[in-house]
Amino acid sequence: MTGAFLDTSGWFAALSPKEARHRGALAAYKSLIDRHARLVTTNLVVAEMQILISRFRGAAEGVRFLDALYQDAAHEVVFVDRDTERMAVDRWLRRFTDQRLSLADAVSFEVMKARRIRHALALDTHFELAGFELLP
Repeated sequence: MTGAFLDTSGWFAALSPKEARHRGALAAYKSLIDRHARLVTTNLVVAEMQILISRFRGAAEGVRFLDALYQDAAHEVVFVDRDTERMAVDRWLRRFTDQRLSLADAVSFEVMKARRIRHALALDTHFELAGFELLP
């Protein structure tokens, strides 16, 4: 595996000891970092992470998360443009109208497809539905 996508569900579990699946998510995240895997996410996921961290740990921790993320070259944040968002709606949201996919999920799938990323640090089974492999 050369890289992985960081979804809010798995990433937040990895960083939050009180989460039920923390141990497995943290082990998978540390393994990715230790192997120097390419860690990719989107600004939509970053926004979700910031609000969760702020809600559970305070606004200052949310800002510290952002500062650390943007200073860490191991984490690549893809800033979603209009064309990517439209493709995500057309390719994923329209296709899976029987599922409760978020726009953030659909954009994640589109970025993964475009960058040929097969694995996601995620607890969200929608990634499997879309044809990707979950970590842990």
